[in-house]
Amino acid sequence: MTQEIIQAAGAVLWRRLSDDLLQIALIHRPRYNDWSFPKGKQEEGETAITCAYREVLEETGYESVFGPDLGEIHYDVEGVKKRVRYWSAEAIGNPIGVLDIQEVDQLIWVTLEDAKSKLTSDSDRIILENFRLFGADTHPLILLRHAKAISREDWDSDDGDRPLAQSGQLQSKRFHSQFLPFGIKEIHTSDAVRCYESIEQLARSLSTNPIFSPQLSEYSFQKNPKSWKTTISDIIENEITTLVCSHNPVIPEIVKHLIGKKSLKKLDHDLLPGEAWILHLKDAEVIAIDWIPAPII
Repeated sequence: MTQEIIQAAGAVLWRRLSDDLLQIALIHRPRYNDWSFPKGKQEEGETAITCAYREVLEETGYESVFGPDLGEIHYDVEGVKKRVRYWSAEAIGNPIGVLDIQEVDQLIWVTLEDAKSKLTSDSDRIILENFRLFGADTHPLILLRHAKAISREDWDSDDGDRPLAQSGQLQSKRFHSQFLPFGIKEIHTSDAVRCYESIEQLARSLSTNPIFSPQLSEYSFQKNPKSWKTTISDIIENEITTLVCSHNPVIPEIVKHLIGKKSLKKLDHDLLPGEAWILHLKDAEVIAIDWIPAPII
């Protein structure tokens, strides 16, 4: 029998007070008498990043905007293996929640060097070092493949008008919680119906009007494989956190162009419907790539 693994997630929460002063949030848990990063167990039907965002809010009171994936640690809890995945997360504004002192009785902001000495677990120090490498002052470009559409074989009309399947409609309803941690400000979409339907509810929930870009469509790509280039270049130049909803032939070409010869992370498969690549940029350069699975339906 396969041993059960407890899945958990959290974040290295940071804030910048000046160009020279960056601070990390550490929490003290009275139950364990330790200093650590905010984290907690995934709830049923919850993805790791959604869990991490929720736990940061619950254990620190801060809303946050997530950056790169910082890796995961493994350890045993009373004989059961536990896996905790971490992200970088920038604290936004002032705390809005009241902490449960039974869970967290202290929150302190410290420098990276002080955090290294204050942390109880050596595993957390590894995550802190990953944060030091590329965790702060990035912004994401989210490349989303549209949700599951009706198959081409079952659609007789123009392919651009092919709508979402029922499973794709369910996926689209969960994109808000899936991408909430990234603080999306702008949404660009192919003009294909399956792309627009994928992001329609997300755009509504974020109170933003999607920007239709025919250059991101599969049809335009077939006519000109570089049709997307001007649109993507403008998005990167604007440095606004943006989600782009497009198609499988288009997204891999965008990724290849932006990462060049870098080997940031193995891109070993094309995106399935509802999956996304998160490209983390600093000074218009991609420094990290993460993969986000399709929502659980």
